Amino acid sequence: MESKVANNVCLVCVDGWGLSDKKEWNAIEQADTPVMNKLMQVTEKTCSIEASGLFVGLPRGKASNSVISMMNVGSGRICWQDMLRIDLAIADRTIYHNPALLKAFDTARSKTGRIHFLGMVSDGGVHSNINHLFVLLEAAKQHGVRKCFVHMFSDGVDTAPTSGARYVQKLLDNMKENCYGKLASVIGRYYSMDRDKKWDRTKIAYEAFTQGKESQKFSVENLIAFMEQKYSFPGGKDQSDEMMQPILLSPEGLISDDDTVVFFNTRGDRMEQLVETFAFKPPFETDFSPLNLHVFTMTAYRWNWPFPVLFPLVSMKNVLAEHLAKQGVAQFHCAETERFPQVTTWFNGGVQHAFEKEERLMIPSPSIPLVVSPTVQPAYDLKPDMSCMEVAVEVSEIIAGTKFPFVLCNLCPPDLVAHTGAIGPTIEAVAATDKAIGVIRRACEMHGYVLCVVGTYGNAEKVDASSTAHTTSKVPFVFTGCNRTFRPCMKEAALCDVAPTVLDLMSIQPPSEMTGITLLNPL
Repeated sequence: MESKVANNVCLVCVDGWGLSDKKEWNAIEQADTPVMNKLMQVTEKTCSIEASGLFVGLPRGKASNSVISMMNVGSGRICWQDMLRIDLAIADRTIYHNPALLKAFDTARSKTGRIHFLGMVSDGGVHSNINHLFVLLEAAKQHGVRKCFVHMFSDGVDTAPTSGARYVQKLLDNMKENCYGKLASVIGRYYSMDRDKKWDRTKIAYEAFTQGKESQKFSVENLIAFMEQKYSFPGGKDQSDEMMQPILLSPEGLISDDDTVVFFNTRGDRMEQLVETFAFKPPFETDFSPLNLHVFTMTAYRWNWPFPVLFPLVSMKNVLAEHLAKQGVAQFHCAETERFPQVTTWFNGGVQHAFEKEERLMIPSPSIPLVVSPTVQPAYDLKPDMSCMEVAVEVSEIIAGTKFPFVLCNLCPPDLVAHTGAIGPTIEAVAATDKAIGVIRRACEMHGYVLCVVGTYGNAEKVDASSTAHTTSKVPFVFTGCNRTFRPCMKEAALCDVAPTVLDLMSIQPPSEMTGITLLNPL
């Protein structure tokens, strides 16, 4: 069945574009953004919507991220997140009876008596939560696992860049208080959580955990002093938590044959590569690979992986992409490498395959060398525009072909450059993104598409080297290209309302599973 739509729609999702009246450290206010300024001047086609906390299925006051936001946008409903599901399981103590967790403990006891917990140790709340680790340690002790080792990924992105020593202290205090567990190693998330197939980084982490290779060796007693020293190296060679090079604290804690390994990050996109190296054959040459490991993950990092998951994926039916496919509407999804999973798997509700008549295109993100930039954190401040113009050009050509009534793309420079804490490059990133939106807008005007632009969460409106995390700011939602208007007084409008609004623009009835509402005035 092929369905005609009232309007073809292009939805542009912009990461890191939050709203704030404060101009200081606000890259969005300071950047040259004539396209977005003009769009937002049309008040009846502009609104601000919620993009954090309970509005996106997170604990109250928690900032969102690219995965969570795109799931909410694409599904048309509040997506209750794994982080909150785990918090609730801890609160009612059902986590202590979690079948997969009990299986991990039973396996560890019956094999080597050793269990390893690997994940990011911080309270950033994006990829993990240190309190989850504390509960896992307590549960392992209660179930009689003889030896327990923690391999810590230091954060510095979702938390302050040099706050890792504080989380080490919290972890060590917990272990001392409970007389259980050893901190075996520390490494920056830059190495352990790469998602761009930069296997040289993953290899460094893998060999640090299994061989202690290229690791600086220190005692636990001297670790905090060493990390604080790394934060203040002279000559601009200081090292943030994100970039922390591997540190080995307990040779006994290196991962060995038949050990049980639990990955406790809640978000999967930055865990897939590392888990793959342990669960399957590493895609690189290495001196030693432990055999017969028993792998468990906190959440479903990939839906088709065979090992046990503590909190399996909750399936979502009739998300926007699936619903359009059922109506026979062709669609096109495009992003650069850094955000391609977001416009495909996560926008589609965790489904990795394309729906019928859905086509996809990935534009390569720039390759950033492993060097220290003037802003300490080597990242996209070295190329602030990233590949946003390349995305815009491809999307414009797709729009010109008018084959796809629905076109989706993501522009991510405001977020990923803001993560460096460098205000100048972030201003450049925002300006480049605005130009890219302008290119797409011209194509929409020429070929009769309604253009919708939505911020997915805040970041670039508050750029500070001491805090590079996402914000809880509201985000803009604007459209142009038809005579529809937004309803007034939408105090609790949120990302979950974007998909129903898109369907309303296309005159397609939303499915019953979408609990979000259209934000448009009725015809």
